[in-house]
Amino acid sequence: MTADGARSERAAAPLLDRACRVLAVTGALVLFALAVITVVSVLGRYLFGRPIHGDFEMVEMGCAVGLSLFLPYCQLRGGNVIVDFVTIRAPRGFKRILDAAGCLLIAFSGAVLAWRLGLGGIDLYRYNDQTMVLQINTWIAYAVLVPSFALLGLAGLVTARRALKGESPPGVGD
Repeated sequence: MTADGARSERAAAPLLDRACRVLAVTGALVLFALAVITVVSVLGRYLFGRPIHGDFEMVEMGCAVGLSLFLPYCQLRGGNVIVDFVTIRAPRGFKRILDAAGCLLIAFSGAVLAWRLGLGGIDLYRYNDQTMVLQINTWIAYAVLVPSFALLGLAGLVTARRALKGESPPGVGD
């Protein structure tokens, strides 16, 4: 790698990390809001016979959005579950290759999902698809999912490179 390439890579790493953190915090806020909506709706139903109208639609869309926002940060920090009972005694170099291959699969999956969700979101926008009760445009959720999965693909590439170099994800082993 050239000196310019290494310099640009070092400059991009904090940007990627920051973007992943922002998405993860946003995901936490979305899930917190959904928890509040659920509690208020259940209490409203129990105490007054009046739940929040369309709460299940908000929770359904919000969970998909909120959870997808955690994925890039989880990948970047090595937070995915690894089942290594088959490779526990394998040589370190072989494990690095397998880890890198897994990260590349994540990168490929994230990119394909971003692409297909983007096309699906465009179709939903064209056909003016809406939820049944609240009439929320469903393409809005897709507009959040696409960048999240694109960032997951990018995080997969970064972690694949780290795995090949034998580097631990940030925060692991600190």
